[in-house]
Amino acid sequence: MFQRKLVLAFTLVAAGTLAYGCGSNKRIESTEVPKQAPPAEQTKMTANGHYTVEAHDTLWGIAGKSDIYSDNFQWPLIFKANRDQIKDPDLIYPKQDFSIDKNATSEEASHARDLAMKTPKYVPHSKPRETLPLDYF
Repeated sequence: MFQRKLVLAFTLVAAGTLAYGCGSNKRIESTEVPKQAPPAEQTKMTANGHYTVEAHDTLWGIAGKSDIYSDNFQWPLIFKANRDQIKDPDLIYPKQDFSIDKNATSEEASHARDLAMKTPKYVPHSKPRETLPLDYF
């Protein structure tokens, strides 16, 4: 009987504390400074459909930019359109000027996505590979 009364007492105290806390007009203010929104993505995409490579760019990253394809898996389209400049899709260099084909058909985009998914995981290298892992063309 004593245990029952004890449980009931704890339950009433807990309910009262909850009710008081929920009805309280205490105001909690954060001392944390609000974070600023990141600056809008600035790219070097020109009106005539070209992109100038910057340091640390990758085909994956370029394809994912909102004013390029907004889909990282479309990088083979850039590789294909710039085959004369790109010997190895893992090795691109600052100041290269890539043509960006915005008129790819849905079949070409789908094929590019399939190729990107089949591409093996990146293995660091500094010289263009003699043989690429897939036939991108």
